[in-house]
Amino acid sequence: MQYPLVSAIVLNYNHARFVIDCLDTVKAQDYPNLEIIVNDDASKDDSVALIEAWLAKTNIPHQFIKNKTNQGVCRSLNNTLKIARGKYVSGIAADDVWLPGKLRTQVEMLEKLPDRVGVVYSDALQMDENGKLLPGKFIETHRKFDAMPTGNIHKALWEDNFIPAMATLTRRECFDRVGLYDESLFYEDWDMWLRISRCYDYAYSDQVSAKYRLVGTSMVRSQWPRMVDAMCQICIKHLKSEQLDSETRRTAADKLRSLAAISFELKTVRHKRSLFQAMKYRPSLGILIRCLLVSCGIGSDGFERMRAMVRGKRPAAVQPSIEQT
Repeated sequence: MQYPLVSAIVLNYNHARFVIDCLDTVKAQDYPNLEIIVNDDASKDDSVALIEAWLAKTNIPHQFIKNKTNQGVCRSLNNTLKIARGKYVSGIAADDVWLPGKLRTQVEMLEKLPDRVGVVYSDALQMDENGKLLPGKFIETHRKFDAMPTGNIHKALWEDNFIPAMATLTRRECFDRVGLYDESLFYEDWDMWLRISRCYDYAYSDQVSAKYRLVGTSMVRSQWPRMVDAMCQICIKHLKSEQLDSETRRTAADKLRSLAAISFELKTVRHKRSLFQAMKYRPSLGILIRCLLVSCGIGSDGFERMRAMVRGKRPAAVQPSIEQT
């Protein structure tokens, strides 16, 4: 087959410990028609020097974007997409790695599938900061499926963002159709998968194609309150768009209600706004009480004391849960 151009996008921020390993696995794909675009988001370590030295030794076509100030993941991705020339795009954070054959397998799949299939994804292994494999693959830590979702997975994505971004390949035309990443958001992938899934089908490859590194500085671990606020923003954005059918709208509203409850427990920056929007789209007694409490300047501790009084028990320590509403 004629192998179309693939744009491999590598995003780096303070990952000098890992970036060369990541780049080596991109090169090791041995894919015959590849361009590499590296974006360093104003790292404070010696990432830039390491990347420049590595790129100087590779014969793969490449471009290096060096941000002078930190732009965030969404703007950095947009800057790379604007110069990407590939028919297909695959992105990876510099602390993750690809497994051999990832690009070839996924390109061959998409080349054989109809144009309505916009994304192919696989599962990913998980490793610690030292590269030691951890129990369980990426998807099963987010969702349990009897069969991996394929085709129209829009509703499944509303229930949880289970797709490992580093294990995907996307048709470039998807971004041309649905638009670039939303730079008002703190993180990138869930909103984009939801937008693409409104217009395109998804395919699943059973070949595990990447390793996802769990590090202490990752957004999920170090910036969880901001992640929760961003997820609430995404729910509100899509609910306001009026582009969801009635069943999906209920699922999205349920998700917002759950996330707003977590934002209340965590006292996030946007928790008050999220609660009022949850009350608008999916009212419940629990959300109403929380709205009244925040209007009176009472936080989650007061809510727990009130709930304990109703139940006749001593208030327990707050245990935020996505199911708690």
